[in-house]
Amino acid sequence: MLKYRFPEAEVVAQCGTLKQVEISDVEEGFIFTNFEGTECFLFESEGELTAEQQLYFRKDKPYVFSQRSYMLQADSFLHGIHQMRLGKAVFSRIKSASFDGKLAFELFDALCEMYPKALVYLVSGEATGTWIGASPETLLEAHQGYLFTMSLAGTRKTSDVNGEWGQKEIIEQDLVTDFIVDQLKGMEAESIDMIGPYDFAAGPVTHLRTDISAYLPGGNPLDAARKLHPTPAVSGLPREQALTLISMTESHNRFLYTGMLGWISPAKTRLYVNLRCAQLQEENAFLYLGGGYTAQSIPELEWEETENKSRTLLNVMEKIRTR
Repeated sequence: MLKYRFPEAEVVAQCGTLKQVEISDVEEGFIFTNFEGTECFLFESEGELTAEQQLYFRKDKPYVFSQRSYMLQADSFLHGIHQMRLGKAVFSRIKSASFDGKLAFELFDALCEMYPKALVYLVSGEATGTWIGASPETLLEAHQGYLFTMSLAGTRKTSDVNGEWGQKEIIEQDLVTDFIVDQLKGMEAESIDMIGPYDFAAGPVTHLRTDISAYLPGGNPLDAARKLHPTPAVSGLPREQALTLISMTESHNRFLYTGMLGWISPAKTRLYVNLRCAQLQEENAFLYLGGGYTAQSIPELEWEETENKSRTLLNVMEKIRTR
């Protein structure tokens, strides 16, 4: 089954199945990919969602970091950034929280209410288990050759109203913006325009955001999305070396976290990056969280950043549990 709601749109709720396909074969439909983009799942609708729709909960538990184990691996990750002379690389972890998976539909409704500017989704199938999320990050919107994307990097608490952006966050955001613009130029896009960076509140955290638009005559939106993904906001720069460091250091499989998700069609494509998401099981939610490391990063502060990001879902989960 699949429920989703794009910003400023109606909720779509359908029963059906997730089928693993070659992404290059997709012409139309709602897709999910893994982080690396090597696996793609296409949702095949079988009609409207019924009240008694079954949810599929996986039994295998993802690897959950303690703070101590995170610090040890973060030190190794930071050492790798220095050794490989990377501009940035994203280190992620998984956090476990008690949650009744049967409340998934209630959680979806609450996330829609709490985050009107996010793509909110709930998907459940034998191939993936049950996932839920409220992503603020557009990967690519395309209509009649016009493209829109964004660079979203740098994080601080929304409640820190008097805070100033540090050099680390400013550099991190610039790296992502420059990468996207360079990719668009490589696709021979025209009329590239930027607005930002500016503060963008996404619930309990605020990011630096730059809006980027362009015109790509005769271009394939899915091809463009695959060139952009995974952006440095979820991988790093240089991208290939950052991906190598991530695969060498992270102890878990990101799976759908930081993958692409959204609607593809010849008329209009609307894809997001799968952030602020969790895999739901019968009694637990496993939240996937990441932070962008540069050579100047302090692991203790990056841990705190991931804790802040976890509040996007945890704040809503806790409200539901206390009703």
